[in-house]
Amino acid sequence: MKGGHHVADRPGERLDRFLADLYPGYNRAHIQDLIRRGKVTVDGKPKAPAYRLKGGEHIGLEAPAEAWSDISFAKSVIREDEQLLVMRKPAGFLTHPMNDSWLNAPEAALESDDPNIAGLLLRHRPDTCGTLERCGIVHRLDRQTSGALIVAKTRDAQEHLLAAFRDREVEKVYRAVVLGTLDEKTLVDAPVGRRPGHRKIEVTPFGRDASTEFRSLESARGLSLVEARPKTGRTHQIRVHSAHLGIPVLGDPEGFDAHRDKVFLGLNAPKPPRMMLHAYRVRFTHPESGKTVSYTATPPKDFQEYWDSVKGGELSS
Repeated sequence: MKGGHHVADRPGERLDRFLADLYPGYNRAHIQDLIRRGKVTVDGKPKAPAYRLKGGEHIGLEAPAEAWSDISFAKSVIREDEQLLVMRKPAGFLTHPMNDSWLNAPEAALESDDPNIAGLLLRHRPDTCGTLERCGIVHRLDRQTSGALIVAKTRDAQEHLLAAFRDREVEKVYRAVVLGTLDEKTLVDAPVGRRPGHRKIEVTPFGRDASTEFRSLESARGLSLVEARPKTGRTHQIRVHSAHLGIPVLGDPEGFDAHRDKVFLGLNAPKPPRMMLHAYRVRFTHPESGKTVSYTATPPKDFQEYWDSVKGGELSS
């Protein structure tokens, strides 16, 4: 939805409905969000989505700033060939916008105030967004999780990778800084999901089967740098399983209660800059060659410097 002006020609129509008819690829929720954020004006003034047009008003649409889309795309690429792209997702970026308008109108991803990978793909790999569903994105990472993200560039690659994730044939390795220590390699096998009527994702018999292997890499000051290998791909799985194990990921708002907050404060450790979870490595069968490939996203500066501030030295490889 590019910036511009329209003249209201349907008196009595709601503002959001008028724009929805003009831009049929956008859902109502996205248009209402733009209106509430002040991106739409009627005769130069912001109005509510339910504002009834009188007819003849000039409706202005502010062009999206897209300031976040100017990050160095080249520096975020770990590997690219004709079939796929492996990117280094920054912490704070959504994998894709929260609403669904971008699925029908990919340009909606660039109109979001929230930085997102789909918008970067639209800006820098428009052919992929134009020919593949979801801009070729075949899995997702949480907003505050950094690390390796796989994107398909052809339909065959997309089908191959989606099947690989579905059949648990993609090996994923994460790194996390957690509260507490582990004496040995530990497997958590516990269902993850939501209890009926609850929002929080947690270990619950109402959830789906989930399995994660944890291994300690280093420990200092009551904190640990751990490796996590999820065997399944449930939403928030590593965060939920680590909290269930008693070693919540630092910065995870769902993993800390009053008791754990008190324990962390008692360690006199530095405050984490964000949720300390990083998708470190992915290993899978390449859709074209059939060979097993592995790609590593080195921990970003904020992750590295935080652990250095706790212990000092380099992260083990």
